[in-house]
Amino acid sequence: MERWFGIITQRAIRRGCFSSVKELIARIEQFVAAHNKTTKAPFNWTATADSILEKLQRLCSQISGTRH
Repeated sequence: MERWFGIITQRAIRRGCFSSVKELIARIEQFVAAHNKTTKAPFNWTATADSILEKLQRLCSQISGTRH
């Protein structure tokens, strides 16, 4: 996941470049489609949004009780 964000940030999106979320989403979708056409290793999502949110919830519950 970190690698994907690094690649897309470097090649397609920059902070403050978009006037709307809709425009940002469109650019991400364009980048992924173009990348998948031209590479031997296309991006392939294997996790569902629900599974990611469940993992995030578990992490938050584990760290919420720690002292910092």
